[in-house]
Amino acid sequence: MTVATNENRCILASICRKAGDPSTCNNMCESFIAMHGASGKGGRVGAAEAPADYRMVTVANSPVRESQPKVYEFIDKYLRTFERQWGDGDNAYRIKSLYLVSESPGTGKTTTAVAVMNEWVVRHYVGALKRNRQPIQRPAYFLDVNEWQTLFNEFNRRNIPQDIAEKASAEYYRKMAEVKTAPFAVLDDIGVRSASEAFRGDLHAVINHRIVNVLPTVYTSNIAIYGLVDVFDKRLYDRVRDNCFELNFEGESKRGLRK
Repeated sequence: MTVATNENRCILASICRKAGDPSTCNNMCESFIAMHGASGKGGRVGAAEAPADYRMVTVANSPVRESQPKVYEFIDKYLRTFERQWGDGDNAYRIKSLYLVSESPGTGKTTTAVAVMNEWVVRHYVGALKRNRQPIQRPAYFLDVNEWQTLFNEFNRRNIPQDIAEKASAEYYRKMAEVKTAPFAVLDDIGVRSASEAFRGDLHAVINHRIVNVLPTVYTSNIAIYGLVDVFDKRLYDRVRDNCFELNFEGESKRGLRK
């Protein structure tokens, strides 16, 4: 009888010497629980709150590598800078952010953003253990800006039942607090055009807080980085531009084509 292991559902499998060993690669594995929780749906990966379909994606196994070779050639080098999070000697330098852009949807920006975030989660966990430090419980956070805007609208529309408005408001501000302070974050689809000044102001505050506090961030957008002048203002645009590498995704949408 074949004993099921966690080899195909643990983000650490590619670097774990015990992966696939039924005696250790199971739901009792301390590292599996740390990364995915006892249920396989929690842990540090779950705490990042990326969409479930992306939670096992890494830069190495990303389905976007083949269609965006130039982007991934750069990202492979970029990941080396994650060692700087520990501030060890000569490595104590700023980790720049990424701005992933394409006019067409479905070119792999979100997949790539989460892959980079997952690499941060893994490297933080492993790096902390190597240094005899306690890994942070939520080292990274994913914010879907469109979903966040929907929450904002739910508690700011007229005639919304109080219980629904209160629930939406609490969730909105919880997400805002998490994404402002996470050591690493993804802000997915920041090119909002149809938004109230109040919502745009909150998004501006999140981005500005992360820049001021030197917190690395991956932004995805369908507008080039210079377009942020129109979305926000020149001051924020200048800060994002100065703190980001802009990576352009080529081609048309691949949604529905990948197996």
